Amino acid sequence: MFLSILESFGEAFAALRDNPMAIAALIILLGGIVFLISLRKVKLTPQLMAKIAMAVALSAVLNNIILYKMPQGGSVTLASVLPIIILSYAYGPEVGMLTGFLFGIVNLFMGPYIVHPIQTLLDYPIPFMLIGVSGFFSNRFAGAVAAHIMRLIPHVLSGVVFFAEYAPEGMQTGSALWIYSITYNAPFLLGEMAIILAVLAFVPWNRLLKAVNPGYKVPVK
Repeated sequence: MFLSILESFGEAFAALRDNPMAIAALIILLGGIVFLISLRKVKLTPQLMAKIAMAVALSAVLNNIILYKMPQGGSVTLASVLPIIILSYAYGPEVGMLTGFLFGIVNLFMGPYIVHPIQTLLDYPIPFMLIGVSGFFSNRFAGAVAAHIMRLIPHVLSGVVFFAEYAPEGMQTGSALWIYSITYNAPFLLGEMAIILAVLAFVPWNRLLKAVNPGYKVPVK
């Protein structure tokens, strides 16, 4: 297990070394998130940064509990993005987006597949960064659904632009390619979303958010 992790990290470093534009794209995206956080006057205190690190680590562990794996990438995991959603509600969507971005980078290093800088963004940091969108919604179920819909978009774009060759013959161009990319990516994301919604239905939500962030204000109904 440890050797496989080291091997994945080595592959990721090699892939990024050979694609310096991918590194530049990741840095630019991270800078944009930090700028957004500064505009919203969110203070990245050492305590909050520690919680972000814990959420990323927990998401990475859950991401390795794979319930179903798609043949050409993508898998159903044990609610791996739940820690990102929790921070998005406890501290705001901007913190959730930063957490998702960092988890996307960890996910990149755990199983790198780089063909283009834009593809790197579409397949790794952006989908998980968009999970932070859930924090814009007052209802946790609506937020989780919206976040997974947003996550689907970059995966579909990546499939259409960079992986058309994997589509069946006759579906490699035009609207058929879009249909193929959607039908490939949607099932595993629907599986992920179903697990998240099931967990959200049973957790004591407001108490959980207060435990994560003592300053969290429970919405008045």
